[in-house]
Amino acid sequence: MKYSLARKLHELRVKNGCISQMTLSKETGISQSSLARWELGQSEPKASEIRLLCAYYRISADELLNIAIGEETTPEANEFPAHNRRGKFEEAE
Repeated sequence: MKYSLARKLHELRVKNGCISQMTLSKETGISQSSLARWELGQSEPKASEIRLLCAYYRISADELLNIAIGEETTPEANEFPAHNRRGKFEEAE
């Protein structure tokens, strides 16, 4: 199953007391319309907004964005070249 930031944002809100988007908006300062667009997958949060959400939910950005250090957890991981020790890019195998 493909990872979805929209799904993760909705799940976090529901798992944390089933708070409304309006409540989350008031507590984080992020507009309710932005929260709705993110959960619908119509747009994605900026880095500063990701930081606010992580602080609110007390999780890391890695957890929110489904990044596992040392593991390839996203299908996109194979699309980028590996970086070698000399600072040059190599094609991923």
